[in-house]
Amino acid sequence: MTADSIVAASISITLVLLISYGFLYFSEKKHYFLAWSLSVLTLMITYLSRTALLETNSPSVVLQIINYASSIAGYWLVFKGTQLFFSRSYPVFWDIGTGFLILAFICIAVQGIPTTALLLLSVVWIIALLSKAAMTCLKAKTPQGPIRIILGYTYIFWALSILLYPLCKLINVIPPSVGYLVAGVVGLLAYLNMQALYFQSIREELESKEANIRKLVIYDKLTGAYSRTYFENTLEDFLDKTLMPAALVMGDFNGLKLINDTFGHEKGDELLADGVRIMQETIGPENVIIRWGGDEFIIIMPGVPLDQAGVLLNNVKDNLKISRPKTVPIDISFGSTFFENREQPLAEMINQAEEKMYSNKLNESKKTRLAIIEFLEKLLWEKDYQTEAHVMRLKSLVSKFGSQIGLSAREIVELVQVAMLHDIGKIGVPGEILKKQGDLTPEEWSIMKKHSEIGYRITQSSRELAHVSEAVLGHHEWWNGKGYPQGLKEDEIPLFSRIVSIVDSYDVITHERPYKRAMDPYSALVEINKCAGKQFDPYLVTVFNKIMQESLVVNDR
Repeated sequence: MTADSIVAASISITLVLLISYGFLYFSEKKHYFLAWSLSVLTLMITYLSRTALLETNSPSVVLQIINYASSIAGYWLVFKGTQLFFSRSYPVFWDIGTGFLILAFICIAVQGIPTTALLLLSVVWIIALLSKAAMTCLKAKTPQGPIRIILGYTYIFWALSILLYPLCKLINVIPPSVGYLVAGVVGLLAYLNMQALYFQSIREELESKEANIRKLVIYDKLTGAYSRTYFENTLEDFLDKTLMPAALVMGDFNGLKLINDTFGHEKGDELLADGVRIMQETIGPENVIIRWGGDEFIIIMPGVPLDQAGVLLNNVKDNLKISRPKTVPIDISFGSTFFENREQPLAEMINQAEEKMYSNKLNESKKTRLAIIEFLEKLLWEKDYQTEAHVMRLKSLVSKFGSQIGLSAREIVELVQVAMLHDIGKIGVPGEILKKQGDLTPEEWSIMKKHSEIGYRITQSSRELAHVSEAVLGHHEWWNGKGYPQGLKEDEIPLFSRIVSIVDSYDVITHERPYKRAMDPYSALVEINKCAGKQFDPYLVTVFNKIMQESLVVNDR
């Protein structure tokens, strides 16, 4: 083969590589393909300029600079593309070093100073770049196939082949062109491996996505329980493999709507996942949990008698309490039935379990909701400056207020509930805003104002408290219509809201907080009266005056 044909073949192969890498870059928009494409181009320039230098009797300084700069830049781009492919950061030293060598060669070549020492340093630098790229390949965890390892060792052989060229010139036994040819062949193999590595990574990514999709079909993403879709699609096989007789249980989490309305769905999802984890740990891996929908789950216990299933379910309830002693209480209502043989219709068995579960839920969900409300009250006392003593004082005052205006015993109980729960929505306001000692910013004040709506949602979530939700929502409305959140005025504001607004303001004024001093009762009454007809119902202020004057006279005796 003649020298011209070798050159032609080399250029052809390089152009094919350049086109393929360029196509991959423009189609995939991956920066490592850009780096590798540019490396092919610059190393082709290195090869062509080297050929021109060999055929020229008096080598041009410009050709020497082009040959050197393209060579250093080409190998740096190989290194750069490899780091980008594996998403590895590296010290800027590698970029600065490459730029320095190119700049130093230009200065030295222009001055006519011998460049032998710098060329040898450059060989060391190129070997270092390829060795660093090799280590990146070998240390990476993905792609997991052998191509990554092969590319790493190819880089090492490429680095060693770079050393051949100066060695051939030094020992003068093998023509230098052989070293140059070996480096070119190994480099070609490296570029082919780079492309193969990319396709390997794509294949593994597709396999991973397929596995994730398959997992999403089989398992519920949030809780890790089996999905209803998978269960229904594999029902016949599942029942054939299930040890009979078997217990079938329907379970439903209590109070999650209340938690979602208070803390948001993210917290509700966290509690749901936590509850399923505790449930699975308690009943054991041999028993199957299926997320049936929303907060409902089906449990199938192969070979477990109904009485033993009952023991396991009681253990679940106990473990839910034990594992969450200082957090939002959660509970599950269960309903159980018994599979005696495979001939029994599954739909009928599920309906039986569901009916029993809803029957139990009528009693249990009420207890859970009230337990959550009690927990929220205690949490608010810890989070805000409000104390249990503040709530008790309000309770006493609104009871007197209710009696004074002729409310029935049932209405006074409701009024007391409003007084105790009017600020429950503050549980959804960040603590740093609640305890801020200076003035709130407009943004902070906007967040603070939302507590009325949060309190409304909390009380609405509980059937036992829904009747006081409108009063909780309206306790910051003003008589003149300039309050929030709805801008109600006068008699549009619920009566209980108007009463609690007066009593709460009075108690806050007369008790010290870290950000203000307490006012004496008489001065506080003056302030309340100043706001009559503006913030407060003027008639109710008159009633409050009478109550407090009687109380203050008694206390003064």
